Amino acid sequence: MTTEANELPTTDSPVMTWARVRLLLLIVLGLLVVWLGAKSWRIGRAIQSLLDQQTAVNSLMAEGISGIDPAQADNIIHTIRQDVVTLHKETAVFMPLTPHLGWLPKVGPLAIAAPQLMEMADAGTETAVYAYEGLKPALLVLQDEANAGSPLPQLVDVLADAQTNMALAQQSFQRVVNARQQISNEDQFPERIQTAFIMFDEWLPLAQNGLMITQVMPALLGHDAPHSYLLLAQNEDEIRATGGFISGIGLLTIDNGEILSMDFQDATMFDAASILENSQAYDYPPQPLQELMGADYLLLRDANYWPDFPISAQKAIELYQIVQPQIRIDGVIAIDQRFISLLVEATGPVSIMGSDTVITSANAVQSFRDAFNIKDGQTTLEWLQNRKAFLSTFSAAIRQKIETEPATLDLITLARNMFTALNTRDLQLYMIDPEITAVLTQLDWDGRLENPTHQDYLLVLDTNVGFNKTNLYIDRATEYEVDLTDISQPKAHLKITYHHTGPVNDTACLQWVSYDNAPTYLEVANQCYFNFLRVYTPQNSELTWTTQHFIPGEMRVTEQTWAKEGQAINEFANFTTFTNFLVVPHNQSLATEVVYTLPSTVVNQHTYQLWVRKQAGSKTEKVTVTIVLPTGSHLSGFTAPQPPTTSESIVTFTFELTEDTLISLTFE
Repeated sequence: MTTEANELPTTDSPVMTWARVRLLLLIVLGLLVVWLGAKSWRIGRAIQSLLDQQTAVNSLMAEGISGIDPAQADNIIHTIRQDVVTLHKETAVFMPLTPHLGWLPKVGPLAIAAPQLMEMADAGTETAVYAYEGLKPALLVLQDEANAGSPLPQLVDVLADAQTNMALAQQSFQRVVNARQQISNEDQFPERIQTAFIMFDEWLPLAQNGLMITQVMPALLGHDAPHSYLLLAQNEDEIRATGGFISGIGLLTIDNGEILSMDFQDATMFDAASILENSQAYDYPPQPLQELMGADYLLLRDANYWPDFPISAQKAIELYQIVQPQIRIDGVIAIDQRFISLLVEATGPVSIMGSDTVITSANAVQSFRDAFNIKDGQTTLEWLQNRKAFLSTFSAAIRQKIETEPATLDLITLARNMFTALNTRDLQLYMIDPEITAVLTQLDWDGRLENPTHQDYLLVLDTNVGFNKTNLYIDRATEYEVDLTDISQPKAHLKITYHHTGPVNDTACLQWVSYDNAPTYLEVANQCYFNFLRVYTPQNSELTWTTQHFIPGEMRVTEQTWAKEGQAINEFANFTTFTNFLVVPHNQSLATEVVYTLPSTVVNQHTYQLWVRKQAGSKTEKVTVTIVLPTGSHLSGFTAPQPPTTSESIVTFTFELTEDTLISLTFE
């Protein structure tokens, strides 16, 4: 056989194969460098644009709403949105890797949370675009200096037209909320970003709730038909179940944002005139008001006997319509003195027509108290008939301010303060419309008394039955101990301490105040504190023992000596309520205690939760909650306003109760 020496090999040599692979790798690497370079350029350009927009936003907002250029605002919002969309797109390929880069110095924690941070930015800017597109016409309305009348009707029209955009904004913002909930390492972020997160978390509920409430605002403001609301002015210096004694009542009628009428009158005078003509139309009051105050009828001024605001509101409507049956009431709005202060902080100083009085957020509450006092030249009868007239004068002044000077309102402060008032129940709403009611219930803004299952519950409720304003001088502290040693039968021990901080008063403790000599507001306040106490606990709680208080008959308006023990009643279906009656003398302290067993359902497996509800109108108070864990157990996790102190199996939480508070702990 012969072999052809010039025959080529059928496969490449190893040297040639490696050369080709190397060439291919170099090409891929080059393309990768080009790709990364392009990405880096686009990412860098987007970041620089965002930084530039931050300066533009600060400049745009410098002069408030009146100084905002709508065209510039539109450009800034859409530019920011486009920059974020670019960043989201260009960085998407890297996001699966970033959670594994926590080892990087300084930026490691941010890398871990990068996917969630980018989702927050993307959803947040999308929310901003939807909201701005919907509400942009409102900016033009507020800036229209040629608009001589109230801009409120036009603003309501804007809200009504913006419903689709606001619904889309709400959906987008839920993505922001979901992403934020997935970030748990923010305490490791750089200090500047931690500060931004603290601010974001503070404003998040306001934004979330605001997007929800704006969808029913047109209906609330009478967009489709005039609405009339019963107004209840509650005085928290005389504490009652939903906030305070109803000192004034009013009627607000609004048609597509235009206030057709708003008036207030003395609730006591309203009742006095009505009972003379319609006594047969009134029912007996709840038994405690009969027994403790000698009341013969349930009058409008006492309609807020029930801490469930919808129940009290419905009763107030019923009693108002005894006098005004022809007026259709669409809801009830209850406010107190602290609400006035929050409102004026946003409106700015309010001048009272015909006087040199100027109401500010700092002096609002004191101005209402001072207005109670007799004026020079008044007779006692004139004083009795006019001591609450300031409420009508102020409401007229605040109405004029809102209607004629809307551009002067601090809308950010207004929104923040209204949400604060709703959360602290200085402002309470009850609406007949079921769609509005559903939203208010979801936001927990209707004052409904609810107790979720499988948890503990505590509402300490005071009712001033002394015909005075003594709560101005009353401070309260609550100590609550739950013993879970026997988890099948938890035990509770509640101690409530009242401190009367008023000046020393040598007069006798009496359940009434004489108005014969036109006493000043502070004189009406510096009286002994006659308190009907109710403690709301989970259903099937059982009373073991309470402090027994002795009150001699000569102190009481009924002249009957009180020597009864506290008792358990079933006032609401899902609660067991413990009651008592006590008197705190001038400038003294008094403690009362309740011992009871809780149903075993307050512990769910290895979790104990306590919902501490703040009474509407009550002052901030110190609360101490102590939980004794089951024998051999230890704390494994908690949620609370402040970290607890622990000692073996005892866990103690101490906090200031400013609004409803949830304490949750798990044990092993």
